[in-house]
Amino acid sequence: MKGLLIKSCLCIVCPTLFFVSCRSGKTSDNTGKPVVVATTGWTAAYAEMAGAENIVVLAPFEMAHPSEYELRPGDISVIADAKIIVYAGYEVMTERLRKGQDISQDKLLLINTDYSYAIIEQSVMTIAEKLGTENLARENLQDLKRAYDEGRDALREKNMLGKPVMAHRFQSSVVRELGLNPLVLFGPSSPEAAEIAAASREQVFMIIDNIHNPVGQPFREVLPDRSYVQLLNFPGREDTRTLADVVRYNVSQLISE
Repeated sequence: MKGLLIKSCLCIVCPTLFFVSCRSGKTSDNTGKPVVVATTGWTAAYAEMAGAENIVVLAPFEMAHPSEYELRPGDISVIADAKIIVYAGYEVMTERLRKGQDISQDKLLLINTDYSYAIIEQSVMTIAEKLGTENLARENLQDLKRAYDEGRDALREKNMLGKPVMAHRFQSSVVRELGLNPLVLFGPSSPEAAEIAAASREQVFMIIDNIHNPVGQPFREVLPDRSYVQLLNFPGREDTRTLADVVRYNVSQLISE
């Protein structure tokens, strides 16, 4: 994977791939390469894997809930320079993107964000087809395959493959992809009393929550002897920037318990 330049306040600089904040006022790295605007760090990670080399991210990486970012007046000029705008459809800014008279609708590219490898591959190749970077995208996808293979190997060493777990719905795809069995799903809303009572009778190995909107604490209280972890979806936190980074971070959390 290529290096990244994140917004200057994060002080992370690598040589060849550029992620910039729209608030920096930059929409080009002076290479003449097309600008790809991504709504969040998650859609940016898809664009990066697809082979985009000049990516502007609207929501700051450090946001706890990046999907809640709302477009600001300064974002519009950045969007106007974009070749494509990659979004997932659940962002607060979606309606403005779809209906804004100042945003060219032919630039919008809706993708599915998930941690199922099949869905990632489909979304990444959809972006790559727009950019003409299919070969690079296929190469980049191999790093994600390695991350999943290494993750399954690590769980196998811990005798965790196939183990039943209780998982936040937003983490169910990565849980399945890594070879765990999400026997009980919860969230994204806070669980009700009946749901908590029923869960307390389940024979699960671990409680897997979502770091971006954790609601699994009540299950932890009725199952105090079960391991509890919070996994990532959006890259940005815990020094993650790519999809493979997120998978590797999540594996580290699972095997540390």
